[in-house]
Amino acid sequence: MVVANILLNCRKQGDTPSNVSSKIQDPIRTVLSTCPEMTSCVKFMDENMQLCESPLEFLYDQQDFLVVGCLGAQGVGKSTIMSFLTSNIASGIFPTQDTMHHESGANCTIGIDFFVTKNRVIYLDTQPILSGSTIDYSTCYDQKKSTTDFINTETNLELQSLQFAAFLFSVCHIIIFVQDWFVDPNLVRFLQTAEMLKPSSTSNMDQDYVEYYPHIVFLHNKAELQDLTPHSMENVKEFYGKLFSSSRLQIHSGLDMSNHSMEAGLNLFFIPRIVNEDEVTIHQNEKKLIEKLRTKIHGVTRNPMTPSTLTEKDWYHYVSRVMEAIKKSHLSSEYGRLMP
Repeated sequence: MVVANILLNCRKQGDTPSNVSSKIQDPIRTVLSTCPEMTSCVKFMDENMQLCESPLEFLYDQQDFLVVGCLGAQGVGKSTIMSFLTSNIASGIFPTQDTMHHESGANCTIGIDFFVTKNRVIYLDTQPILSGSTIDYSTCYDQKKSTTDFINTETNLELQSLQFAAFLFSVCHIIIFVQDWFVDPNLVRFLQTAEMLKPSSTSNMDQDYVEYYPHIVFLHNKAELQDLTPHSMENVKEFYGKLFSSSRLQIHSGLDMSNHSMEAGLNLFFIPRIVNEDEVTIHQNEKKLIEKLRTKIHGVTRNPMTPSTLTEKDWYHYVSRVMEAIKKSHLSSEYGRLMP
């Protein structure tokens, strides 16, 4: 509508096509220049599951954006992978574990960190799931609840991890699930439980509306040579295919290591062990794999999260409503009560 009005006014005033073009582009440039470009991540949500306002200044009122979230246990390389995906040059967008973290057993990411690229891909790096180092934070979170049904801190830790995962399932287009081992059955069960606890997106909506579920990529980081053989990879594909056969998470989106786009391909990716993790540059093979994953992520189908199309800022406010729904979820409360 804005562009149409500019064209109409320019025709009335007898402007040349080049002048018309510049007048059309000026409003767009004005909108895009209102938000600063990010050089490092900012806090999106704290360890107490409170949404932060700082990301708002980096969000536009435009609808062409993609949200990528990351889940995984402590030390599997989530932040490293996410940093490489955000940029071809900088590798430290998201902070990673250093010697101090390894010695103390503390995790580096607390809550959820946020970064948006120039081509409008929003990356959300989440604190490790089921991590013992977050028990203190979990206890703090439990004390802030108005009512609590749980006494065991380990139970609280698992429930909070499930709530973070259910949250990402609701607000991301793509989930990258990172492991550094073959397959952990406990983590598979965790994903299935988080899917069950995901808040319904059909409430107060038309009955014809299909409930939203994201794409999920099973990413095996620090893979060894034997993990990359065709036989081994086929076994892993078969394993995931059977376990998630009844899941509504989108596991067949072609987000795999093939060179050709195959919509039916299972979303499975292997990243070999990076020898010099402290260096900014990585080996050529790993770099090509990261670029391939980035390209496939950018080309994935972006299914609508809500009946109405969201802008980036609309999405932020939608995120707030989702988090409140998860905190107040009766299903989460009942599941926590029944946990051993």
